[in-house]
Amino acid sequence: MPDDDVESDARAAERLTFFSDAVVAIAMTLLAIDLPVPEGGSVTAFWASVRHDDGHYLAFCVSFVVIAAAWSDHHKMFRFVKRTDARLRLLNFCWLFAIVLNPFATKLLTVGAQTTATHALRFGFYALLQVLESGMLFAMLRHMITRELAPGIPDREARAMSGQSLGLMIGFGLSIPVFFATTYGWVLWFAVPLLVNRLPQRRRRIREAAGSRDDAS
Repeated sequence: MPDDDVESDARAAERLTFFSDAVVAIAMTLLAIDLPVPEGGSVTAFWASVRHDDGHYLAFCVSFVVIAAAWSDHHKMFRFVKRTDARLRLLNFCWLFAIVLNPFATKLLTVGAQTTATHALRFGFYALLQVLESGMLFAMLRHMITRELAPGIPDREARAMSGQSLGLMIGFGLSIPVFFATTYGWVLWFAVPLLVNRLPQRRRRIREAAGSRDDAS
């Protein structure tokens, strides 16, 4: 490929990365706009106000971590990207669509009275949004590898990122029907990805231990 084309492709990849970074930064900032300000003329009243709105602060923290983790995975992938194509741009915009909806979904978790059904719908929508977000990251990674858009990405790192995206999709996806039975479906958001990410590490340690025994014998 001529040097001019290589440079042009690199600039296009950088523009897509910078644009994505800017959108993510705005989404993270918007999370804080609707946070309630504690009130009270005394320390006791102040902390009572904080406790009254603790759900808002918790939802903010969870969504901030979710977006930060999604950006981190996006950053890990795109530092290897040498060129883009129409499909990668489409997948990236679908990923950004899920990102910019996070402030709305976060607010949806905390506004208004919640019955069991409305709780399931609100938290189910939030979980579905994270499934879409993780799914787009997984699809982008597979497309990059298939089309050789990121030729320098190590196989081990690609497997780790794939496993992380799959773990998040499974965890958030499984929680959606669970929310219609219990309000504690959110536990799967953390437990399943942690379990999925640890399984390959455990298998690798078992293989390494088996290899060491074979070498010793």
